[in-house]
Amino acid sequence: MRAVVMVLAVLVGVKIWAQDRLYREAAGEALLAAYKIHAEAACVARPQTDARGMPVAVGSVNWKQSETAEVMLGNPRLSVPIWQLEHPMWDARYKNPIVRLTVGDRYSRLACDYDVTSGKAELLVL
Repeated sequence: MRAVVMVLAVLVGVKIWAQDRLYREAAGEALLAAYKIHAEAACVARPQTDARGMPVAVGSVNWKQSETAEVMLGNPRLSVPIWQLEHPMWDARYKNPIVRLTVGDRYSRLACDYDVTSGKAELLVL
């Protein structure tokens, strides 16, 4: 009897994991399909400098030909502890979707993070 309960518990865990994985993958693809064009436009319109004002590339970067595009939740560069729920930047750190476009080779990679909620883009040197 104990073995049957353990097998059922494992099956329930696998089912929950699979459903969560499928949901996250489908939601990510839907967000990417809906906001990739907006991210490309925001990245092209933004000056080609990083947060400190330093130029990130020589010439212009073609964000429409980005190698990878992915959806992330929250901006990991914001310093907000997870337990400070009342912090004004908590949603931006842990909740808001970000579309990241990446260009370049393995030696020099540039990324543009587009915050879907605020509509702002930020350039990064990876």
